[in-house]
Amino acid sequence: MLITLPNAFGDAVTNMAIDAALLRSMPAGLAAFRHYAWLEPTASFGYAQRYNEVAQNSPTELSLIRRLTGGGIVDHRNDWTYALILHNSLAASKRPATELYQHVHQAIQQTLQSMQIETQLAPCPKACKSATRAPSSINSASQCFVHPAVNDVLRLDGQKIAGAAMKRSRAGLLIQGSIDRSTLPDDFDFTHFQPNLLTQLAQALELPQGELEDIRPLFKSEQIEKEKERFASQAWNQKRA
Repeated sequence: MLITLPNAFGDAVTNMAIDAALLRSMPAGLAAFRHYAWLEPTASFGYAQRYNEVAQNSPTELSLIRRLTGGGIVDHRNDWTYALILHNSLAASKRPATELYQHVHQAIQQTLQSMQIETQLAPCPKACKSATRAPSSINSASQCFVHPAVNDVLRLDGQKIAGAAMKRSRAGLLIQGSIDRSTLPDDFDFTHFQPNLLTQLAQALELPQGELEDIRPLFKSEQIEKEKERFASQAWNQKRA
């Protein structure tokens, strides 16, 4: 079953900690989707990236935080961020990463199409390099939205709309995704987009949509606090200097 968790605002540490805690505590047979915003100007960067390189290529006013998931730098100052967490008992969680990545982005593409926005999926990194893109204040060498990956969602002019990164563990699968608001019309309605996206995701993952009477057991305070300590630590964020 796929459930929708309440939309939330949090600082960088809290946002990352909740995603990590949900990955550890998601009950069997369940997948959860959540959208969250940022209380501070933030850029997140992939698990394998070097902190010093990220810091050198990012504006000083941004809070920097290392994600559990891979990928490059994502500037969250004007994006729509989401997380999708799947328990490992679900068949969808066992799909090859490239296949699942494609399915999630096809769901975004189909939702945008239903809102009269035509898009394409990136065929390969080489093909994306010739596309027109908006300038960014973050160095392009390691920025996700400058170098799209295969099956990222692009505008027809080649500018990247949506990308994501994954973390697979014994407990399940975490997908953290970002949609660049600047690539969409100024009057784009995310309150209409979100429920339609959930319908498309449920179909793509072959899961029924549902609700839990009480979602509080998913948010284990002790686990969240433990994860907050990790994501706030220099040892985590600068582990690859």
